[in-house]
Amino acid sequence: MTTAVRARVSIATRRRRARPGAGMMLVGALLLGTMILLALTAPLLAPFDPAAQQIGPVNAAPGGEHLLGTDRFGRDLLSRLLWGGRATLVSCAVAITGVVIVGVAVGAVVAGLPAKFDLLARSVLDLLVAFPSIVVALAFVGLWGPSLSTALLGVGVVLWAPFARLSRAVVRSALAEPSAVAARALGAGRGRLLRLEAWPRIRGPVVVLAAVEAAHLISVVAGLSFLGLGAQPPSAEWGAMLQEGRESLWAAPHLVVAPGVAVLVTVLGLVLLAEGLRDRLDLDEGVAT
Repeated sequence: MTTAVRARVSIATRRRRARPGAGMMLVGALLLGTMILLALTAPLLAPFDPAAQQIGPVNAAPGGEHLLGTDRFGRDLLSRLLWGGRATLVSCAVAITGVVIVGVAVGAVVAGLPAKFDLLARSVLDLLVAFPSIVVALAFVGLWGPSLSTALLGVGVVLWAPFARLSRAVVRSALAEPSAVAARALGAGRGRLLRLEAWPRIRGPVVVLAAVEAAHLISVVAGLSFLGLGAQPPSAEWGAMLQEGRESLWAAPHLVVAPGVAVLVTVLGLVLLAEGLRDRLDLDEGVAT
């Protein structure tokens, strides 16, 4: 190995070690993992029924039997926070899984279209990516009424487009590689090429983008519920809890602080995880946009 090559390898190694990707990824994974664990163990950890009223004083401060206090109906806030996390995270996880599958599949199909149709499909995808998902969600709520499922469906209508655009770009690039061209010349089918050439290249970027979009989805869903357009009372959901607590903000600020911190920690965990993964996988800045 020549001196110049050694120098370049040494510089690249130092830069990789200096990157904060591993630390961000660890912090993000810990934050997100904690919130997921609390949500999944809600039936075991919640001390009371989240819908049970008058189990304690109205708007009681945190402490004693009610660690996070109670709301204006005397419901235990800790129990509602845990069950609300279960509702928010499970529903958003199902939604993001669905849009990832649809988006990656559509992108793989578009990547195989002739140039004329590919240009049209790419234009449609760019339009959907640029279109605000919250506007579509508001339209769905206006048509079918406010609910958590309606809000998720409205966001999901356009949320698959970034994954389709990413999938299309990566698949076209992978199939243009010399190894893919040689495999095609030897008789390899499209399915085999996608599995062996495209999939290894698309896994990392898709995971990073999924983390970013999951954070976006949780924020939008919580915001819609806060506006009364998502989950409806008496459902225990973080955005709905924020909406209920704002009326007693000055008298009982804990009603807003608890669900607000839960949303903040979850979104922060996802963003840090995405940034750490992107840095660790040496992905371009545009992957998660």
